[in-house]
Amino acid sequence: MSRRLAVALAPLVLLLLAGCSDDPEPQGAPCEGHVALCDRPYDEVAFAATHNSMSAASERGWFFAEQPDGIVAQLDHGIRVLLIDSWYGQDTDRRGIVATAEKQRQQAFDQAKEEFGERPVRAVLRARGALGLAPHGDARPYLCHAMCELGSTSWLQSLRDIRAWLEDHPREVVTLFVQDEVTPADTARVIEDAGLDRYVYTPAADGSWPTLGEMIDAGTRLVVLMENHGGGDRLPWLIQGFDVVQDTPFLFASPDDFTCEPNRGDPDAPLFLVNHWIDQKRNVPQNAALVNARDVLLPRLRECEEERGQLPSFVAVDYYDRGDLLDVVDELNGVG
Repeated sequence: MSRRLAVALAPLVLLLLAGCSDDPEPQGAPCEGHVALCDRPYDEVAFAATHNSMSAASERGWFFAEQPDGIVAQLDHGIRVLLIDSWYGQDTDRRGIVATAEKQRQQAFDQAKEEFGERPVRAVLRARGALGLAPHGDARPYLCHAMCELGSTSWLQSLRDIRAWLEDHPREVVTLFVQDEVTPADTARVIEDAGLDRYVYTPAADGSWPTLGEMIDAGTRLVVLMENHGGGDRLPWLIQGFDVVQDTPFLFASPDDFTCEPNRGDPDAPLFLVNHWIDQKRNVPQNAALVNARDVLLPRLRECEEERGQLPSFVAVDYYDRGDLLDVVDELNGVG
């Protein structure tokens, strides 16, 4: 055979050899990184989730952080469900410090005391010069974990960042599960102002969930769940969360305390949130490394799957980068 003919035939030979491979590449575009997930209904897929997603150590001004980095970084690393808290905040004369709006300040302070302890909260407020602030201007939606004085993120800017991320990742589905102290009307307004309303998913009348592929093809790739107040008939895409989600308890002092017992939500709800973190604020990264390890996380999820009779839909953790969360979620989905 001449050298010229051999060169001409080489691409054909390579193509034939590829076709004979024992492990051919699956055809079609992936959904959530895996072709195998495209034909699965949303409620039959496990998703990696972060608890208090906005509370990030890498973000300026956040005390008592429960994640290593911000929301976009979490999405980049494979997190697809963001558990966030919305509150009203106001500007102050201290740069970088947002005050919880007056009508919510006592409620927020009480929640912060319950979660972090009164002495640590007052110590942080003193250190930040955040006692006796004089808020001014209109109250606007922020992402805060209890008191905005302990850390805040503009919700509008965060949503704009999520919109940009969705635009750059057209085969991904993202879920927001909002502990909402902001009204449905203002929640809808900030989502619309961010340009995210084009992506929101509106539930079917019969309660069934589409496949990930169908959601992607339709462009409805953002699920918005509300803990307290759904949008009702006027804003049906603000989904009353615990109508469609059931969860586990979330106050655990050690891994030995983990249970799969019913907590919030209808026991027949199609989505299952497993809350998997230690409720001890002094050693959050270290505790996360312990409980997010495969030999702790996977057995608990399998136990919950068996006990509750359904696949964990949302696996929510602190410091998602510690341990084996993403690999375990792949294993739950059978794609690991």
